[in-house]
Formats: sequence, structure tokens, C-alpha cells
Amino acid sequence: MIDRAFRLVETAAAVLAGCMMIAMMVLVSADAFMRRGFGEPLTFQLTLSESYLIVAMVMLSLAWGYRRGGTIQVRLLLDVLPKRPADVITRVGLAASSVYMIVLAVRAWSPFYRAWVDNEVTMGVIDWPVAWSWIWVPLGCAMLALRLALDATAPVLTVADSHAGEPTGAEIL
Repeated sequence: MIDRAFRLVETAAAVLAGCMMIAMMVLVSADAFMRRGFGEPLTFQLTLSESYLIVAMVMLSLAWGYRRGGTIQVRLLLDVLPKRPADVITRVGLAASSVYMIVLAVRAWSPFYRAWVDNEVTMGVIDWPVAWSWIWVPLGCAMLALRLALDATAPVLTVADSHAGEPTGAEIL
């Protein structure tokens, strides 16, 4: 039940990440059009794209991407071992990865919180609040940590076949 609910959260985060990508593509295109066509670039576009939209796009899609099979699996040892020991090794690896991602989330929370409390800004054409650039890192790491923990403790290990029972991209839309 937790897994099913978290899949909705992952999918919503991936949709939001997709919206960030579309916004970034529109802004970059509009900036190029305005710069070349009228000599009036969108001066805020670069900072918004590189410090906010790209970070959000990447970090919000981590857990969904992992769940959908966007991983590199080195299975040389696992493919020659019997299923039971291979599953144990996989679960230990998932659990260790989950702990590592939690550590990253906690470590990333600190600069976000400091920037939030200190009301830190990056000065430029627009004074950009730094905290809103940092918030995506602990959120993305925490979501991936939860996905890894759910997979490590799942009754049936599905890491090797991440697409089992998943709808295709066309079915999601």
C-alpha cells in the first residue's frame, strides 16, 4: 500500500520535472528569438534555467527514473549466483544505497535551511532566493532513498526487471 501511494508521488514529481523541462525549453527558445530577432534577450533566463529549473528537473525525476529502470546494473556476480544469495546481495545493496541517499538528503538539507533562514539571495537582474534552488536536492535524494528502501524490503524483489507491471510511456499519458 505504501509502495502504491509512493508511486503516485513519484509520478507527480516526474510530471512536475517534465513541466520544468518544457518551461526551460520555452525560455531558452524565447531568449534566442528575442536576442536574435530584437536584440533584447531575456536576461533572467540563464539563472532561472541553470539554478532552478535544471536542478528541479533532475532531482524530482530521480526516484521515478530509478523505478522505471533508468539504472546501470552490474550483474556479473548476481547472474552466476543462485537466486536466493543474489536476492540477499541485491537487498543489502539497495538498503546501503538507501542509507547513502538519506545521508545525501540530510547533508543537502543543511545549506537549504541555512539559505532559507538567512534569506540568502543571488544578486543580479533579479535577486534570486538561493533556498528555492537548493530545496530540490534534499527532496529528490529523500524520494530516491524511500524508493530504494521500499524495493529493498518488498516481498518480491523486482529490481532486475524494473518494468514488470509498469505501463509504457504512451499508457501513462
